[in-house]
This record gives sequence, structure tokens and C-alpha cells, in this order.
Amino acid sequence: MSTTSPLLIDLAGAARLAGVRRPVVSMWRSRFATAVDPFPSQITEDAGRALFDASQVAEWLVRTGHGSNSDARADAASEAVPPGFAFTDEDAVAELEAVIALYAQVGTLEALSDAELRQAAKAADPQDLMFRSEVEAHAERGAPWLDYAELLIDAAYSPSAALALVHRRASSVRGTAASTGPLVAEAVSLVVESALALVGGDAVSLILDGSDAKLSVALADALGDTATLTLPRAEVARRVRRRLLTDGHWVTGADDSPPTPRSVVVARVPSQRSADSVPTLLAVDEVSLGLRDDDAAVVIGPARILTDPLGPAETRVRADILRSGRVRGIARLATGLVETASREALALWMLGAPHGDVAIADRVTVVADLTGMPLTPATRADLVSDVIASMGGLRDVRAHAFRFSRPARTPSLAARGGSLVASAGIRPKASPARSDIPALIDTAADAVRSDITPIPLSTTAHATPVAASVEDLIQDGHLKVVRGVRLDSNMLGTDGLIVVTASDLDAPETIGDSRVDQLAFATQHPRASLTRPGDVVFRTSPRAAAWVDADGSKVVVSPARVLRITAGDPGGLVPEVVAADIAVAPAGPGAWKRWMLRRVAPHTTAPLRKALAGIAAARADLEQRAARLNDYADLIVAGATSGAVTMIEENDAADAAATQ
Repeated sequence: MSTTSPLLIDLAGAARLAGVRRPVVSMWRSRFATAVDPFPSQITEDAGRALFDASQVAEWLVRTGHGSNSDARADAASEAVPPGFAFTDEDAVAELEAVIALYAQVGTLEALSDAELRQAAKAADPQDLMFRSEVEAHAERGAPWLDYAELLIDAAYSPSAALALVHRRASSVRGTAASTGPLVAEAVSLVVESALALVGGDAVSLILDGSDAKLSVALADALGDTATLTLPRAEVARRVRRRLLTDGHWVTGADDSPPTPRSVVVARVPSQRSADSVPTLLAVDEVSLGLRDDDAAVVIGPARILTDPLGPAETRVRADILRSGRVRGIARLATGLVETASREALALWMLGAPHGDVAIADRVTVVADLTGMPLTPATRADLVSDVIASMGGLRDVRAHAFRFSRPARTPSLAARGGSLVASAGIRPKASPARSDIPALIDTAADAVRSDITPIPLSTTAHATPVAASVEDLIQDGHLKVVRGVRLDSNMLGTDGLIVVTASDLDAPETIGDSRVDQLAFATQHPRASLTRPGDVVFRTSPRAAAWVDADGSKVVVSPARVLRITAGDPGGLVPEVVAADIAVAPAGPGAWKRWMLRRVAPHTTAPLRKALAGIAAARADLEQRAARLNDYADLIVAGATSGAVTMIEENDAADAAATQ
């Protein structure tokens, strides 16, 4: 390395350079301290971290054969920093990125004076849209990181890869990035595929908000020459401009781009880490207001703002956007799609022109809830197909066979204070066609006639309440949630009240093995309520599960909870049906509020519960008979293999009996 001062690396960086875990490097340092060729000595310290000469560490790794990176010498700069530089310093990172971007334009930075550096930046960026100011600031600093920039480019093999490396290292040390952190590959692919579907084969202007460099590069690579890339003349877009220019993509400014028949806007919200709900929604509103009749937009952001329940002020802002009629598709996505916020769920909005030929009261917005569903290529393709269908006319929406989505009346969405997708959850189980059900029931009844007497049925059709979300059913007073108690495990025994835990729901037959003394429980938890007959005990993770308590008077232990159907106003809910729907519902924090529960007509509830109870009793009897057969099989095998009994053929047994 030819830098004046050595590049510095800490033990964590040395571990990444060597391709090993952090404790391994500490072990090398101590084990080889007195060896002939010891691990390099510390040369300085920063905030309690020991720092080493990166070139010495790389040489030692290659010389001694430690680690799994034979290219450690060439890669050392990728894990090191020069003195005075920190990836937590945003100004320093911007200067380094600017120098790398300038290198991509001029080919070399070697031997440039401060004046020549400024002149090169002015010539390459005369309007100061990308890096001119940052390069000038670096020259004022004395240009200490020019050599480091070239070493990074050599280590990453290209200026483009070096910028991606700098962005990745800077993002990894910014713990406060949260919702604004990098998207995972599946989320990037979803946005890119949505934008490609909107673009089609037309010549359009792709307008980027400049908040996400990784997403912008992916969009530019996917679209190629199909679209003209446009970015705002704003400070936030400078990093994205540097990345796109270094990757060979030409970018115009918002004011100087040539007019095109159509524009497609892609926005990532929030654009700043400190932004709260209202500014984020106002940014989406600005996107909506800027669309022309033929334009469209894709917006991706936190589900807690775009789809989930909000406070009164935020709800009003979101409702105003929905009333515009431009929000044509809404999809709530899973958690884990933001690298720096693993528990953050995202949502996707598709915007276009309102249904101009449809009365405001009759406009629809397509909504989908994919909570808990991984974004596989097939899932992305079907979701994109759903939301693209929402961009057509009302006839197109009604003609499309939606997989994940359903049309919802836009005025109802705007008036809703809770979740926008609460009633759009995936049905727990695909149902056969209504016209086929009577014949299918007859066939199934014949198949089980030897085990149970078929239930008498009438084929006269009747209306049933539509499925509804848990959140809506609670608001309507049909359901109540009862939290489980926090019970000390030392209180568990073999006598007293039956205890139900979340793990018991995997094997309901074990319920009753754990108990708690009734007096001791009442003393420790005087306000705790026991279950009632018909309560549905449920959990949400690691997968959803539920069990119906037929008898009541049990203790439910947190994190398990109870769904209690209101006796005076059940709303068509049947405990056994609720439990069946929960068993196939998506898991995850907060997902239970959006679970869709099927309902029946009031006059059907009692006979349905009686039929299900009979089937459950027959199933239990069959399981007991199967268990007895298993015991019999195990015993005769044990007898045969131990020699305790001798197996004989039936004919031999008959002959033996005849001779007696």
C-alpha cells in the first residue's frame, strides 16, 4: 500500500478479512503473542478498540496461511479505514463517495493537486448535482483519502462496486437507519417487477425520489434504455446520482428532462430516519398530486403508516390521499424486508388515474394482506398481476381472477380508522364451488358411514355472514380478547386447576398434565379470569395454533391468549370454525388482528356444533382403537423377538386343536 499513513483495521475487520469469526482473531492474537511470527502489534486505539496496520495484518494472514482468504493483501482496504476517517461520519462518507465517482469519470486521481482536483470536479459536474461540492470540501480538508479511494476501487475491482461497498459499510454502522435501511433482495425485486409492469413497452420517464441508491440502481439496470431516468435536484438525491452515473446510467434533472407521454414514479418512504407518520404520508400525497392522468406510481414504505391503524391526525391525512381516487392497489407485506429493521413490515401502494367514468361512491381499491408470506418469485408475480389489474378500468378489476387481493370500496377505506387490509386476508382454506358442495358432502358421508351416522342435511341455500377480521369482530362486539397470565413455573404441580400453555397447543391431548393449586393461584392472581366453555385458546408464533376449551375453568398462560365469543351476540362465529381458521392463518406479531374468520347463519350454529362434536368423538374413538392396535402390534413383535411366544399359522393352530 502506498498511503502516507497506514490503513487501520480493528479485530472485527481482521476477522472479516480473514473470513473467520471475531473470537478466532482474538485467539490468534493471544496464542501467537510469543511465537516466532506473532500476530501484528496494535499501533493505536480508538474508543477502546485496538487498531492495527491493515497491511501488516494482511501480510501475516497470507504468510502464515491463517483464515480462508488468500487475497487478503488485495482485499485489506475493503475492511480498513485511513486515520481520521469513520463510516459513522456522513460528511466523510459523502466525500469518499464523491472522490470514487470522480475517479470513474477521469480515470485516475494520482498526483492531482488540490486545484487540479477542484477543476476536475467542476468539469465533470458543472451543475454540482452529484459530487462537485463534496470534492471541493475534500480538497479543503487536504485531500487525505485519494489513495484510499483508489485502494478501495482496486479491492472491489470497479468504482461501481467500490461505491456499493462504501454504502454497505456505512449502512452497517448506522443502527438508527431503521425503516430507511436497505431493502432485501426480494423487496427490491417486487418494486422492480411492479415498475416494469407499469412501464410496459412504452417510452416513459422513470422518476425516482432519490432516497434509495440500491433500489434506484436495480431499477435502472432492469429498465435499460426503455425509460429516461429523472431525479430531483435535491440534496437527498446526490448519492443516488453518483451511483447511477458510476454505473453508466444517464440521469436528467426534474427541471430539464424532456417531456414524455407518461411517467412512472417510484418512491421509498420515509426518506429520512427522523420522519414520523404525518411527513411520510404528506410525501406520498405529494407523489399523488404530481401525477398526470396517464402517469402511475409505486410507493413502498412501513405498513404501520401505509396500511395499519393510525392516530386521528394521521388517519385524516391518509384518508385525504385515498379520497383522491388515485390509490388503486394496496398490499401489506411481511416483516424482514428491511435489513436494519427485521421486525418492520412493509406495504406497497400503486397509484394511477382515478376511475373517471365511475361515481366517487362506487370507486374501488384493490387490497391484499400478505403478512407472513415470503416473497417468492411466484408470489411476486401473482401479486404484481393483482395490483396491475387494479390499474385498469372497473370492468378489468371485476374480470380479473385475483389470487391475493380483493376489491374494496374506496370510500369505505377512506372512512376506516383501523387497518386498510383487515378484510383482505387470505382465506384460511380454499373452498370448493358452492354448487358442488352438496354432492361432495354426500360422497364424504358415504365414505365414513361405517364410523359415524351421516348428518341429515337440507340442500336449500341460505345467506351467510361474510368472513371478517378479528379486529373488525372485536370492534363490532362479537369477540373479546383475554390475555393469558404470567405464571411462575414453580407453582405448577399435578393437582388443582388445569393449565394451558402456548406449547400445549401443539399437542392438545397433553392438556391436563400441568396444574396449579387453586388457592395459591387465586392468591397470586386475584383478578385473573379462567376460561369459559367455548373459549378459543390461541397463539401467534412460531406458527398460529388454537384449541377450543369445551369445559372452561382453565388457566391460560401467556403468551397464549383467549378469543371469547360474545354469548348474546356471536355474529355467526362458531368456536370450532374459529380454531380451524386460526390453524392455517399467517403467524407473526400483530397478524392475529387481521386473521379472517368464517361465519355461519344463526340457525346453523347449534346443529353445526353438534355435528362437529359427534365427528370429534368418533375421531377420538378411532384414535383410541388405533392406539390399541399399535400396542397389540408392539407386544406381538416383542414376544416374537424375545422368544417369549411362538407364532404359528392359523391352519397349524386348527390342527393342534383337533388333536386335543
